[in-house]
Amino acid sequence: MRRALTITTLCFAWLCANGALWDSAQVFAWGKMVHEYSQTMPLSTAIEKTFDGSAPCEICVVVKDAQQQDPAQKMDRSGSDKVLLAYHPTEAVIIEAPTYSWPGPNDHTGQLRTESVPVRPPRV
Repeated sequence: MRRALTITTLCFAWLCANGALWDSAQVFAWGKMVHEYSQTMPLSTAIEKTFDGSAPCEICVVVKDAQQQDPAQKMDRSGSDKVLLAYHPTEAVIIEAPTYSWPGPNDHTGQLRTESVPVRPPRV
């Protein structure tokens, strides 16, 4: 239960910081407008009147004003305004490939055996 509450709270905070909360309010306003218009006219006409933008409802006006005043929305949509939180210049890192050497006649871990391995003479 606690984990679900934490995740829900975190998602809600992200929506508020991202400005997506205004988008969900706009979707709610559109649904309300379609419902109200469909009481007096056919559904296709109600949908057309809702999305043509000629007669916005009070929620649509509030959402539009809030989106224009929200600085987070301006930064996300323009793309050129970036917030620089911290900057520490560092030196360039140069990574060289290591040199690999395959063990050859002179093994670096120990001397190689030069004499033959002693073997018993064959039985006859």
